[in-house]
Amino acid sequence: MQHNINVSPFEKIISILSYATMGIIGLFFVILAFFLKKHIKYFLMYNIAQSMLISIILAVISILISIFIKILYLIPFLVFLSTKLYLFFTNKIITVPFFNISFTFIQFLVFLLILYISIGIICGRIFYIPFLTKIMKRAMNSYK
Repeated sequence: MQHNINVSPFEKIISILSYATMGIIGLFFVILAFFLKKHIKYFLMYNIAQSMLISIILAVISILISIFIKILYLIPFLVFLSTKLYLFFTNKIITVPFFNISFTFIQFLVFLLILYISIGIICGRIFYIPFLTKIMKRAMNSYK
């Protein structure tokens, strides 16, 4: 994390909600700002765009894992391996009884990532993810 920025609480809330909803709230906010002809500050636009990019990457990874497991299932001597992989990605491994919440391994990792990014947003910092940072910087160069 880098760059402490003076950010309003409203921008922080929209940024966190954008990550928590995988970009949906951010997309609605961008559409609303477009129709109201309001300019979105760099901090908020960066977080909205990054949350959408993360959700797209997670969807692609999920599809690729699903295809990989289905291909393994078609190979007779790898059925056992494909079944184990399927169970690994779909079984709830972490349960929070008081809140009645269960997580698969991938969901738990995504939850930790969103929690970490949210803490950075509350501190008013732009969060960088090593691979995505270059993509986001190139995309956001013209935006300011």
